[in-house]
Amino acid sequence: MAAFHWTMDYTNRNQFCYGCHIGMDTIVEEYQASIHFKNTKGVVAATCSDCHVPREFVPKMALKIGATGDIFHMMRGTITLENFETEHRPRLAQKVTDEYKTNDSKQCRYCHDVNKMDFENQSRNASRRHQTMAERGQTCIDCHAGIAHALPKPAATEAAAE
Repeated sequence: MAAFHWTMDYTNRNQFCYGCHIGMDTIVEEYQASIHFKNTKGVVAATCSDCHVPREFVPKMALKIGATGDIFHMMRGTITLENFETEHRPRLAQKVTDEYKTNDSKQCRYCHDVNKMDFENQSRNASRRHQTMAERGQTCIDCHAGIAHALPKPAATEAAAE
């Protein structure tokens, strides 16, 4: 049990995530430039696993088992620095966006609770949107996509740039 717990903890650390992502893509650099890593208060607000790993046991295990497929493809060479941004990043970003929409941005809500927000200190627009997002059928990702990682470039834009 101790080894299992240590493994789960270790694979949730940023350094573990960086092991594949540094030098592989721009994900780490984007995260480190985001408010979730560096902010005026000096607080690391969210680690990779806070946003990408469910806290519940069964969903966490399903994600970790599924992630071994990405590791396999990286080791095999089918996911590379050369093809990540164009072939894999759009698909993976869409997968995360769909997951967040399906689960009402559950990972965001571990730290961000609309009921605890100080609407008086938000812009009028943000305050209104936060207070009415549920009745509008929206969730955090609808407005805050790209807050920790840049959104993938649309395929049409990339093709035109080449």
